[in-house]
Amino acid sequence: MTTNSRTWFYNEPEHRPYLIEERVNQNLWAMRFGSIYLDCVRAEPPFRMEGAWNEMKIAIEWVPNQWFKVFADKEDATLVAGLSQTLQFLPAVSYINESGTFVAEWWRTDPAKHYEGVKGNPSYTHVKRYQSR
Repeated sequence: MTTNSRTWFYNEPEHRPYLIEERVNQNLWAMRFGSIYLDCVRAEPPFRMEGAWNEMKIAIEWVPNQWFKVFADKEDATLVAGLSQTLQFLPAVSYINESGTFVAEWWRTDPAKHYEGVKGNPSYTHVKRYQSR
């Protein structure tokens, strides 16, 4: 199955875990995330998948064509860059949450508003804003 982010992020995928796993994993493998594997744990919006990449636990959540978030054990520039290429736009913000988890958020609308919301939360550290050059 040839797939890209249009089949699962820009358009709502079928609400069947196996098909979501196939679409997302195939897309990520095609984007050279060779060692990633994610299981679908929630097959309705917000969709959620959990798994590992390079021995690092990660999870992704999204509402189609609205927002996408990745949660990881630690910050990894390659992960953020690869997901940005997959989604075809930069994240709005990344930070370390109150649990010590790295989070990056992609927002289709008003990314500056979401950055300000994260920046204003005292529980979040290492807040970083992403902007096109």
